[in-house]
Amino acid sequence: MRTSKVSARLLVVMAVIGARPVLAQQTAPDTSAITPQAVDQGRAIFHGKGTCFACHGAQLEGTQLAPTLKSHAWRDAKNGQLDELFRVVTHGVPSTVMVAYPGGISRTDALNVASYIWSVNNRNAKP
Repeated sequence: MRTSKVSARLLVVMAVIGARPVLAQQTAPDTSAITPQAVDQGRAIFHGKGTCFACHGAQLEGTQLAPTLKSHAWRDAKNGQLDELFRVVTHGVPSTVMVAYPGGISRTDALNVASYIWSVNNRNAKP
């Protein structure tokens, strides 16, 4: 009981000073939590306001500007794992054109984009 009170107080203090728990910032849900709606939203963002298609191609095939997002020897999103895809979308890739939150998308949008890319490679979702 005491631990939960201390944890609750810590979260209140963090909220007041504007800090965020590190794990909450960097984690993505388990892949079993990916819904068809999240994939559809991610697809729409990838091909729309996220402008991801401009560099990665309409079919995720890659271009001269950016690599394919279909299964390959992943350089930045290690093994194409959901949490790694999410990290790349939210943090960008230094010394490349990949910026964090491309097109000004939100954190939820970024998670949906990562879910979409993961699903294309692991659940045969359409690009």
